[in-house]
Amino acid sequence: MAELDEGAIFTIVTLDERDERLPRLLHLLTERGASWLERRYDCFTDEELESARLLIMSYDVNAEVFGGPQEGTTYDMSEACKRCGAGARQTSAMILDGEYLHRLEGRRAAMTFKDDMLVDEKLSGALAESGATGLSFRGVFAAFEGRGHLQLPWRQLCATHTLPRMSPRSTGISPYNPCPCGRSSFAGKEEVPMRLAYRAADVADIRDINVTWEWFGEAKFDGDVSEALFPNPLFLVTPKVWRIFRDAGVTGFDWIPIRVEDG
Repeated sequence: MAELDEGAIFTIVTLDERDERLPRLLHLLTERGASWLERRYDCFTDEELESARLLIMSYDVNAEVFGGPQEGTTYDMSEACKRCGAGARQTSAMILDGEYLHRLEGRRAAMTFKDDMLVDEKLSGALAESGATGLSFRGVFAAFEGRGHLQLPWRQLCATHTLPRMSPRSTGISPYNPCPCGRSSFAGKEEVPMRLAYRAADVADIRDINVTWEWFGEAKFDGDVSEALFPNPLFLVTPKVWRIFRDAGVTGFDWIPIRVEDG
């Protein structure tokens, strides 16, 4: 049910919502005055992932690295929102904080804390050789204070195709701090599984790698890109990409099928 680590700040318990132990656990927590956070999410079989039109691709937060504008990554802001930065177009290699490099050890893929996708050279080669559409690659560097930049044997996986707005029938998301541009500051709801929906016509011309029109997460931008905290779009990929990651033994990702509506 759970492994308790001595000295841990919190413990994660995962249960099926139909598990008879769940109400008992909540009763015990309430009885003892304990606090908790509850997250609900869907689980899928390989067959369900294989048959999906597109999959949301998200990564284990415990493996995130810090990188982006505050580390020196540059962006074209000419078509971005002046208030939140949604639509910022990256123009340089991805630069990471060198203090976080240990989180890449033993991994084939990872994400920055703002969901920039990183893959090692072997996995980037497999993606390129597969003929997957809608992708491009950028270099990845680590920045060390007083020591400059070090190029890493990793590549940033970038999407060249942005989907239209998602269907309003999508559930499990909300604009927690909406920007007038209507494009940013969306977030998931811990108590409701994220279920993105698109109209059939809007996914008729998808690529193997796409990003959402909507940008998720906290935004902090006052015009100074070097101090900005941009929101980020979600990666939506076809099962072809999921198979490449699976066959490479990559773990740590959640894969969530979108829903496609008729009409």
